[in-house]
Amino acid sequence: MSAKKNSAAAAAEDGHVDLIGLGAARSPQVNLLPAEIRAGRVLGRVKGWLAVVLVATAVLAAVGFVGSALVERSAADELAAKQAEVQALVAQQSKYAEVPLVKTQITQTEAARRLGMSTEVLWKGYLGAIQAVTPPDVTISKLTTELPSPVVAAAVSVTPLLSPSLGSIGFVGQARTLPDLSAWMEALDTIPGFADATCATATLTDADGVVYYEIATTVQVNDVALASRFVAEASK
Repeated sequence: MSAKKNSAAAAAEDGHVDLIGLGAARSPQVNLLPAEIRAGRVLGRVKGWLAVVLVATAVLAAVGFVGSALVERSAADELAAKQAEVQALVAQQSKYAEVPLVKTQITQTEAARRLGMSTEVLWKGYLGAIQAVTPPDVTISKLTTELPSPVVAAAVSVTPLLSPSLGSIGFVGQARTLPDLSAWMEALDTIPGFADATCATATLTDADGVVYYEIATTVQVNDVALASRFVAEASK
């Protein structure tokens, strides 16, 4: 017996005949629901998806809000930390507010000292050098200087044959006999800072029966004679 007959027999026992199993064509199905009901069901599904989208959007908005709040709080904390650091630096700076003023005063004092000592000559050493080259029988009785000061410029020599100089030293010597003036002038020129030593006059003088020569000498002084003790400090 074939499979179709077996199926038909089995269906006959239950009282129902399986026409499709017997090879009959399926009958067409017709949806008898009204169009309003079908549209309502479609609208319900659309509303369901719309609700899902709205919930997802709300969740994303909440996450974004929380994230932005955390970022804002972190930025606020960082700003507060920076402001506290700035206030601490300002407080420390106020402790040393007088330092620039003191440094300015020190600088001005040093500048004034350099100006005031710019024409300094260590005369003790030079007087000893003059005495060392002076002939033994000559006694220096008078010494004058014509040198610039910090506020008065050096005088310009009117003698073109003289070397450039800051000024001059003039002194008067007394001797019972006339020394070798040329050798004396040459010895004066060997002193560093001195140049163009000149014997201006050699006058025979009689004072209370004592006869002696009065010798007037002039020596040019150049910038080598300056002590310049504070120039090195200014260049550091």
